[in-house]
Formats: sequence, C-alpha cells, structure tokens
Amino acid sequence: MAMKSETARFVTGETSAYRPRVSRETRRLLMTALLAVLTLWVLARIRFPDRPVNPNPVTPLLSQLAGFSKFSDLAATVEDLRARVAPTLVTVGPDITDATEGLDKTDERMAALRLRDDLAIAILEPGAGHGERNSLGVIAEDRASGLAVLRVGNGTNTVLPVLWSPQRLDKPQYVAVSSPSPDSMSLRPAFIGSLTPVETPAWIGPVWRLPRDVDVTPGAFLFTDDAEFVGAVVRYENGLAVVPGKMLWDAAEDLLRQPHKEHVDLGIDVEALTPRLSLASGADTGVVITWIDPNSVVASQLKAGDVIQAVDDVSTPTPEHWRVRTARLGAGDTIAIRVLRGGTQRELLVVAATPAAVTPTPTLGLTMRTLARVGVEVVRVERGSAADAAGIEAGDVITAVGASMAPSAAQVESAFTSARRGDFTIVTLMRGPAHRVVALQR
Repeated sequence: MAMKSETARFVTGETSAYRPRVSRETRRLLMTALLAVLTLWVLARIRFPDRPVNPNPVTPLLSQLAGFSKFSDLAATVEDLRARVAPTLVTVGPDITDATEGLDKTDERMAALRLRDDLAIAILEPGAGHGERNSLGVIAEDRASGLAVLRVGNGTNTVLPVLWSPQRLDKPQYVAVSSPSPDSMSLRPAFIGSLTPVETPAWIGPVWRLPRDVDVTPGAFLFTDDAEFVGAVVRYENGLAVVPGKMLWDAAEDLLRQPHKEHVDLGIDVEALTPRLSLASGADTGVVITWIDPNSVVASQLKAGDVIQAVDDVSTPTPEHWRVRTARLGAGDTIAIRVLRGGTQRELLVVAATPAAVTPTPTLGLTMRTLARVGVEVVRVERGSAADAAGIEAGDVITAVGASMAPSAAQVESAFTSARRGDFTIVTLMRGPAHRVVALQR
C-alpha cells in the first residue's frame, strides 16, 4: 500500500523542494564577522568624524602639485636677494668712459666685497699692471693668489655678510653671482652641479673646484638664496674654483697685518719636470729652469737645465708651487733654494733685491723664429734691450721692418744694426688680431 502511494506521487509529478541545512556554528561565524565590520565602521567614524569620504584618491594627489614658477617670480627673487646683499658689495674700476680716449670701459669694472666701511676685498688678475692697481686704490695685495684689499668710499649701514657653512658640497644648487653694472652691482643666477675640495699652494686650506660648465668669471662673488656668502671665484689650473668665504676673510685680515714690501722678481722661468727630463737630470721631483734673466741676482749661480727641488725646505713639485713662492718675495727676503745639477745637489742662499735700473742698450735683444711669407715671430725679448724699449713683446709677429716686407730674422737684425746710433726704424707687427707700429731706436 505504501509502495503504491509513492508510485502514484511519482506519476502525478508531485515532488518536495530540497533545502540544505546551515549548521549552528556557521551561523555564529557569519554573525561575528558582521558585528566586527560594524564595530570597525563605528570606531572609524568616531576617530575621523569630519573627514569626508573620498572615492577617488588621485584627485588630492594632483592637487598637491605646485604650479611652475614664472620668470617674473625668478626676477623678483633675485631682486629681493640683491637688495639684501647690496650693502656688502661695491663696484670698482675705471669710470664708464675714458675722457682721453672716449672709450666705453664698463666691462673693465669689477666687484669688491666690503671688509669694513672704507675697505673692500677683490680678486685681481695676475696680468694687471701697477698703474691699474693704483687706480683701484690697492693698499695690500698677495700677488700669489690675486687677493687685494682696496680703499673704497665709506659705506652707509655696511652689513658684513653671513658666511655659508655647507652641509654637502656635492649637492646641486643655484647661487647668485655678482655682476658689475654701470651704476651699481647686479646679481644673476647660476647653477652649480657640485663642488670638489682641492688643494692649491696659493691658499691655506682646500678650495672648491667648480665644474667646467658653470657660467661664472674670476673675481665674482657667490651668494646663496638666503644671502649667505659662499666665496670668491679664482682661477685653478685650467679651470675655476671658489675660495670659501671664511678663508677669504681670514686671508684679507692677515694681509692687512703684514708690513708692505716692494715686490722682487728673481727673473727665473721654469717648467714641469717631464719623465724624459727626469731621467736626464736624475731628479725625481722639482721644476726645471728654462731661462734666467742676465740681471737676476742668481744669474751667476744658476743656469738653464738646473732642477729646483725645494725652496726653504718645501718641495716644489709643480711650476705653480714655484710661482706662488716667488710671487710673495719682497726686497730683503732671504730664501734657500735646493738645486740639482748633473746629479749633484746643492743649496743656495739668495737675498732678494731689486735689480738696478737698466738703461736701453744698443742691442736688439730679440729671439725670433722665421715664418715663411709672413715675417718673424718674437720668441723672447731681453729686458732693457732696444726691442724692450720699443714695446715689442714675446708672441708678436713682425710683418715689416723698414722697407722689408715679411722679413726674415736676419733681415730684422740687419735693419737694426745698419741704422746709425740714435736713429729710429719703423717696425710693423701683429699682436693677436691687432696690427701695430712701433719705433725701434738704435
């Protein structure tokens, strides 16, 4: 009977729905998870009640990016910096126009940094003559480094600059560079990729070598964007370097304390000791003498080919070391020169003295090299010679002498020696791109 009932239900299509049963443990787990999420949401609303919901995190990130600076903003920054450092800077040099020549000499003006109300410091080029130095009001100078102290007009409310103390020299940065203008001092920005500490005999302590692509000139002063004084730009080997502000300041103060002495030139030219010259002379270090002025105080003791190894027991490994030491010689100073000649070492004690005034002699005094179809190139000019008195310099190219065009060295000599005593010979020459005429007196 039961079987019949089941069969009837199958035939008529009556079925019951299948409902899987959820265990009690699963229901409890789902309920716990739901309560945990709800609890976290309530705590978040309590902790950050005012923070709006942000469905897109990209928008606030873009909003934090600052807009690009404009050139007007940069100009305003530089002008503000110039106003802050202006009391520390002064422009020195010739007037804007030379009354005698009517030439614009604005480009010969230079920057100086006030040391006191009436004194300033500047970096002079080694080639500046005595006349130029006097026109600048130089009262003290180190010929080895070019550092000079100048007498300038009293400043009003002079404020000494704050010295820069770098944290990292290799960090790229922008600086403000002093640039003389006709009426005042201007500043311009320059980028420095890095600064490298290097040693040089001209300064006590390391200076900072500049990359070759930095747009600065020797004698310029550098400042940070906070108006801190970085230092002064000087020549270093074949490039440029910055003398730190503290070192520059101390050197200027020491220069003022030193007694004034007349500079003395020993009249010795040297060059680096090459490996071949080292083998020939037997010297491991030093500089080799290439020329000695016949009027020098050491002309009778030294000769070309000698190797100077040390001065005052300080080695001279490069010509720069020799130049720095001799550039600081004053009349009456005594120096000890260690020389190697033919494998024999000896020590000379030299008293620097100003050579007696030399009057022009009837000798031509030129060492020349013939240039075919051009003339002769002047290799050396003897001091006190007729050529020296005429103003001929080494490097000049003589293109005509008297009636002779493109003369040889022998023709220049002949034109001079064939003239009567006291007579003049017109010499045409080239000095760089310029053509000049000088009068050579027999």
